[in-house]
Amino acid sequence: MRQSWSEKLKQSIRPSFYAFFARNKERFKCPICGYQGAFKDKRVSTNPNIIRKSSKCLGCGSTERHRMIHLVLKDVFDQWNPSKKSILHIAPEECLKIELLSKFETYHTADLEREDVDFKEDLQKLSFPESSYDAIMVSRVLTIPPDLKSCLLEIHRVLKKGGIAVIAETYIHEKTLTFEGMRQGRSREIGADFMHQMKSTFDQVDFYKSERYDKAYQLINCMMLDHQPQDAYPNEVRMPGVGFKEVVAICHKHS
Repeated sequence: MRQSWSEKLKQSIRPSFYAFFARNKERFKCPICGYQGAFKDKRVSTNPNIIRKSSKCLGCGSTERHRMIHLVLKDVFDQWNPSKKSILHIAPEECLKIELLSKFETYHTADLEREDVDFKEDLQKLSFPESSYDAIMVSRVLTIPPDLKSCLLEIHRVLKKGGIAVIAETYIHEKTLTFEGMRQGRSREIGADFMHQMKSTFDQVDFYKSERYDKAYQLINCMMLDHQPQDAYPNEVRMPGVGFKEVVAICHKHS
């Protein structure tokens, strides 16, 4: 989504303003924009009162998942050269868009509801022919479409041989919880079993987790419920007494 002038103004003055009022908060550094200082807490919900501590970079607006994706792609691109390749970015995030535009020869965006994208697409039934893109990025989207299996099959179908899908989700349960209808715009809450579902769809899946990278980048979701740490998450992602790790899956299509 294109930033308004007011949002750009806020991003220019917010770091100095926040730094004054957060002098005693822990300092971090953003690998995307280079900002160094305190990160802003992010309210997840008001009822119950859930806050993610030190989540948002005041320079570029990135949160844990954006910084994690940035770092993972940097590692992946050391072995998988994106130049002269194409990528389809589903529900594109502004703080990642500039980097992807500079790395790939062809950069396209898609979303079912948004107007600021190249294509209006339903991830359950993409209009593109087989083997259309070298890479597809999907982040925090797969809780929405009712048919999760079709989403994965469509991503696999549209990828070229040798292509990769970058999939970043939040793993709340051991097993995926599917709702009978939509709840707050979602069809499900993703479980750790989704990792096995990706493995059964793609030829190879590499999982990158928060502890791989410097703690200064703040890649842990520090969950607070009424000012108390919450860590009731699957063992694969649980950070005892803190919250949960970020996980980015790099899914390969070899043939």
